[in-house]
Amino acid sequence: MYSPNADWFELPKQGPFRTFRIYYETSDHERVGAYVVLPTRPNGQGMLYLRGGTRNIGMVRPTRLMQFAQAGFLVMAPFYRGNLGGTGKEDFGHHDIRDATGAYDWLTRHVERVSVFGFSRGGQMALLLAHHRPVARTVSWAGVTNLVWTYEEQRTMQKMLRRFTGGLPETQQHAYQVRSPLYAAPQGQVLLIHGRYDQKVRLRHATNYAARYPSQTRLRIYEQAHQFPLHEKFAVTKEIIDWMMH
Repeated sequence: MYSPNADWFELPKQGPFRTFRIYYETSDHERVGAYVVLPTRPNGQGMLYLRGGTRNIGMVRPTRLMQFAQAGFLVMAPFYRGNLGGTGKEDFGHHDIRDATGAYDWLTRHVERVSVFGFSRGGQMALLLAHHRPVARTVSWAGVTNLVWTYEEQRTMQKMLRRFTGGLPETQQHAYQVRSPLYAAPQGQVLLIHGRYDQKVRLRHATNYAARYPSQTRLRIYEQAHQFPLHEKFAVTKEIIDWMMH
């Protein structure tokens, strides 16, 4: 599994964990890069970490993954297509959802149970993944659930979203809906984490999703904005890990 080859590069050690930069192939034949972090004491479970942002904005940091590896998870964190040597182009939750399904399938070949964690745009990806795959536990932290609302809320993103979708929400309704987890029922249990004062992804993304899928969804609202203070971020992550493991 971990023998060095063209698709496996071991990075310098940070703490006790071995970290690799790997490449895997998606169902539409794109080559996507990812970090893989090996736990020192495996718990038999995998954790798929789906980053926020696009391109170089919000790129995953290996140190963020180590809290999950410390708990025993085999951790995988895709860069998404077109980034850091990968092929193809991101399109914000349409074809690039295959980056998430491909990573999930990769993990299921090595562990029996896989959970997923996503932040912001990664929360959107995590919830869409939970529609396409039987994820054990899905966590969406400040996750986008309706792309039309994102278009309304974030003027700086409007040009990018028009490029990804082909136009305005009123003229490209299907393109926005297919990228919106609000309209895609999850297969398993979901935990939503959201800041009451989040101005980047407004609270309505979480409250409306929880209202639509009440039997499968837990919603926790914190008196925070989009980014939590570091100490609270780590404390909430610990709570997430405890929930994932049970």
